[in-house]
Amino acid sequence: MSRLFALALTAGALVFAASSDGNKCTEFSPCSREGYCDANAMFCMWDLCDPTKSYNATSCWQPEGCLDQTIEFDSSSDVVPIRQYSGNPNTNALVSIFEPDNSKIENGKLVLDMTYDSAQDKGFGTTVHSSHSFQYGTVTARIKSASIAKGVVSAFIIRSDQVGDEIDFEWVGKNPNSVETNVFYHDILNYSNSRYFDIGDTSAEYHDYTIVWDPDFIQWAVDGKTLRTFKREETYNKANDEYRFPAAEGRVGLSIWDGGNSGPKGTEEWAGTPTPWTPNTVYQMFVESITIKCSGSNPASSDTAEPQSSTIANSDSSSSSSSSSSSSSNANETTNEATDTSGDETSDSKPSDNGDSDSKSSSGGDSGNEGTDSVSLASSSSSSGTDIESGSEEQTEGNESPAPSNTGEPVAPSGTGETAVPSGTGETAVPSATDAPTESTVPGQKCKVVTIVRPL
Repeated sequence: MSRLFALALTAGALVFAASSDGNKCTEFSPCSREGYCDANAMFCMWDLCDPTKSYNATSCWQPEGCLDQTIEFDSSSDVVPIRQYSGNPNTNALVSIFEPDNSKIENGKLVLDMTYDSAQDKGFGTTVHSSHSFQYGTVTARIKSASIAKGVVSAFIIRSDQVGDEIDFEWVGKNPNSVETNVFYHDILNYSNSRYFDIGDTSAEYHDYTIVWDPDFIQWAVDGKTLRTFKREETYNKANDEYRFPAAEGRVGLSIWDGGNSGPKGTEEWAGTPTPWTPNTVYQMFVESITIKCSGSNPASSDTAEPQSSTIANSDSSSSSSSSSSSSSNANETTNEATDTSGDETSDSKPSDNGDSDSKSSSGGDSGNEGTDSVSLASSSSSSGTDIESGSEEQTEGNESPAPSNTGEPVAPSGTGETAVPSGTGETAVPSATDAPTESTVPGQKCKVVTIVRPL
C-alpha cells in the first residue's frame, strides 16, 4: 500500500528510540514505533508498539482480547482516527491507524478512500484496524471492492504486525472478477500459498467474505460457500522443524492502496499498471458490516472498558504533530497441498497496509515491496529516498530484511537522532542512511524534520 507520511516533530518532545547501539525510549515518551517514541495511541497501541525498544515491559498497551460483535456502521464513533483514540476498544470498534485519515462512515457504510497525491504521483489510501485483538474464530465482512481500475488494491486481513502472520482476501483492479486468498507465516514469502477465485464483478455488488481461523486450519468463504481450506498439517517445514501456519494474535484490518504506481515491477504487474489518476479521482472501498465471533483463548475482559495508558514521568512533556499525510480458479472447495520446503527464505516487509498497517510479485524472480511509501516531516526542505511499499506479500531478495505495514515492523532510522510521528496509510518507515534532519519553524514551536522511507 502506498502511504505518504507527514510528520511534524516538536523539538525535545519526542525521543529517538531505536538505533544500532540498542537505545530505548525514555520514560517521558515510553512507546516505540518504527524507531520513534511518544506516549499516545499512535505509538502505544498493542501490535503497533515495539516492546523491545520501548522504555520498559509495561510501556506498550496490552492486547485487548477478542470480543464477539457485529459492526453495522450506524454510528460515527465506529471508526476513529488514531490520534483521537483513547485506548478504550469498547468506545470505537475500528481505528484508522495512519494520517491523514481517509476513512468515513457514510449512509450506514464504512468508506475507505484513496485519493491522488500529486507530490508522490500516486494514490494515498487508508488502513483501519479493529480496536480489539483477535486470535482464532470467524470474521465476516460484507464488502464491495474498489476494483474499478487497474492498480487499485483492496484488502481484508487478519494480521499480526509484530510477528508477521497474516490471513487475507485481496482484490486487484487488474482482475475485477477475481478475489485472492493468501496466508503468511512470519512474513516469509511463499508464492504457493496464494489462490484466486472468479466470483463476478467484486466492485459492482456486495459479497460476504468469511475467514474461519482455527488452530488446525483456515477456511475462506464467499457468500457462505467455502472456496478453500488450508491445513496446518500441510505446512510443516522439515529444515526448520516448524509448522509455518499463522498462530499469532493480531487484528482484523481493511485497506485500500495504490499497487499500480508502487515502483516494484512485480507489484505493479500483479495489481495492473499504471493506476489511472486525475487530480480529482477518488477510489472507494465500501464495507457494509463486519461480524466477529471469537473462539480463541484471549477473550476481552472488563479491564478493556477503561482507556489504556503508558506511564509518563513528566506530564508536561508533550508532542505536536502535523500530518499530511491475487490466475483464476473455480469456486469449488480447494485444499492447499503446497508446503514450503526451503529453510532460508528472507522475510517480507509490510506495515500499511497498513491498515498497514499491509504486494505481490507476478513471478518468483521479481521481488520487492508493494508500492512506495515516503515520510515527509512538515519541513521546508526534506531529503529524498527510494520508496518501498509495505503491507504486501512481496519481499526483497537476498539477505535484506526491510521492516514491515500495513502494518508493527519497526526499523531503526539511521543516524537521524530524531523522533517522528508515523502518519500515512499503512507502511513501516525504513529511513535512508543519507537522510539528515533539518530544522524548520512552525508557529509556536520549534520542529525537527526528518524524511524517511518505509516498506510495509
